[in-house]
Amino acid sequence: MSKSPITWLELIKMKLKEEKAKGNSPSIRDVVPEAKKEWVQIKEGKHPKYIQGKAKTYARKKNKGDKKSRKISTMKNTSTPTPTPASVSSMQPDMSSMEELINELKLCAKCKKNAMKLMKNKSKAGGCGGGICPP
Repeated sequence: MSKSPITWLELIKMKLKEEKAKGNSPSIRDVVPEAKKEWVQIKEGKHPKYIQGKAKTYARKKNKGDKKSRKISTMKNTSTPTPTPASVSSMQPDMSSMEELINELKLCAKCKKNAMKLMKNKSKAGGCGGGICPP
């Protein structure tokens, strides 16, 4: 009768199964000392039933991409398109309409002054100079 190959993990599982069949609830700690003695015999080739087997290698799943890269790619796809120069000029209303809007608001003089100052600074930051871009 030929000896069948067995790995260390298979030996441990087999010992656990045997103990469960006896009605015990074994842990790995209970089984390891007995399995260790048998494993020494198996490695030397002196065990009557088993010889040392090779561990099975399992194919690992390949990661399809990091979560960070997925988040970045979805953010790129859902981001708003960059405005063209023509759309920028239509998005920035002229200063006279801004002044009218601020005057309609019920603000104190100090707040109106701060709002006007902020609007002027924002309009200058556009790169066209006076707030209105030439077509």
